[in-house]
Amino acid sequence: MFNLSGKVAIVTGANTGLGQGIALALAEAGAAIALVGRSSPDETVAKIAAMGGRAAVIHADLSSLDNTNEIIDQTHRELSGADILVNNAGIIQRNDAIDFTVDEWDSVLNVNLRTVFF
Repeated sequence: MFNLSGKVAIVTGANTGLGQGIALALAEAGAAIALVGRSSPDETVAKIAAMGGRAAVIHADLSSLDNTNEIIDQTHRELSGADILVNNAGIIQRNDAIDFTVDEWDSVLNVNLRTVFF
């Protein structure tokens, strides 16, 4: 339906589920994909390669801001730029609100909000 040839997309959390589906759809439209996350996205890389696309794997822990500049720098080095950003990675702590610890709360907000914002 649309053509993203020559574009580069950064997709966080692209190793499974919704993030993988987004990465594959963008690759099918012609974009090169920077796959960012803690886990290795081997299946996503293989599927992108099978459709003739390009992908770069960027291992990063998104619970910290320490990696944000390196994600952009590595995307530029490996794929020559960045045009699209999909902040898909997220975590959840399954606990009753009354039992939530400060560390659990911080871990969710760091990945789901803080790193996305910065």
